[in-house]
Amino acid sequence: MEDTAHDDTKVEETTSQSNTIIPTPEVKGPNDELGSITTSSSPVLDDGKDRTGLQPVSEANQTNAAPELSKRQRKKLLKLEKWEQRKKEKRQKEKEKMKAKRIEALQQGLPVRKGPSRKELKRRKVSYNDAKIDIVVDLSFDRMMIDKDVAKCVKQLLRIYTLNRRSERPVPLHFVGIEQGGAVERHLARNDGYRHWDVRFSNEHFMQLFQPSSLVYLTSESDQVLDRLEDGCVYVIGGLVDHNQHKGHCYQLAQLHGIRHARLPLAEHLVIKTRTILTINQVFEVLLKVHMGREWQQTLLEVLPARKGVTPKPGVLAADDEASTEPAEAATKT
Repeated sequence: MEDTAHDDTKVEETTSQSNTIIPTPEVKGPNDELGSITTSSSPVLDDGKDRTGLQPVSEANQTNAAPELSKRQRKKLLKLEKWEQRKKEKRQKEKEKMKAKRIEALQQGLPVRKGPSRKELKRRKVSYNDAKIDIVVDLSFDRMMIDKDVAKCVKQLLRIYTLNRRSERPVPLHFVGIEQGGAVERHLARNDGYRHWDVRFSNEHFMQLFQPSSLVYLTSESDQVLDRLEDGCVYVIGGLVDHNQHKGHCYQLAQLHGIRHARLPLAEHLVIKTRTILTINQVFEVLLKVHMGREWQQTLLEVLPARKGVTPKPGVLAADDEASTEPAEAATKT
């Protein structure tokens, strides 16, 4: 009995020793004092193989990973990529077409180019010695346009600048009322070097920049007809692309500020079967050509798109030619 009890005691001691957890010595790293856990950049497992470059994915890496695009976002991105590709192809086709036209003109002994080249334009300094008027584009409508329409507006501004730069008789051009940090300024900034254009850019309102008595706001709602351009006048074009959603807004602005207003003489010179809304650059082109000495009817026929189906009003051309020889008078009266 004693031997058995003694053996049982040995078994208990052995079992107790086997269940005892022996703490392993802590291996301190360089950052242990900060309480951080360091992971080796070249982990080596017990099998002796080097797993260099196989780093564990941490929660921080998972957080910084780019979120997966939605189906709509992928579709939009694909559409944008296709548009960029078509744009490049279209540009290449235009270059090939222009090259073919130049070759054909050379073969027929015709003039190769109309107007100055880009290099000539860069070298040429703009002179306003012959300018009799100023033209302003009011760009204070940032909050009344969606981003897509702002982009269209800025595209028309680029067209205006090009027309004026290539003109034999350019006019002082002012882009005013630009909201600082607004949509118009953001879209303008996409055109490299736009600050070097021969244009006066300003965040100020046109009423702060010009004498009110010299201002004439162009609006189709006006009851005053612009039959001639008055020397020393500043003609204001509303830089609003809204598809006629804010009809009469520019007219109300002119009345609010107590300045003159006028409309282009479309009905006086043309037979128009459909409603005609001119773009910003079309209004500018009409003013520029009339300023150069062109008569109204021919200018309007050239500027308005052929799809509008406009025709000249009978008996107007002769009267217009006679009127153009008279001294300039006030364009509108309040």
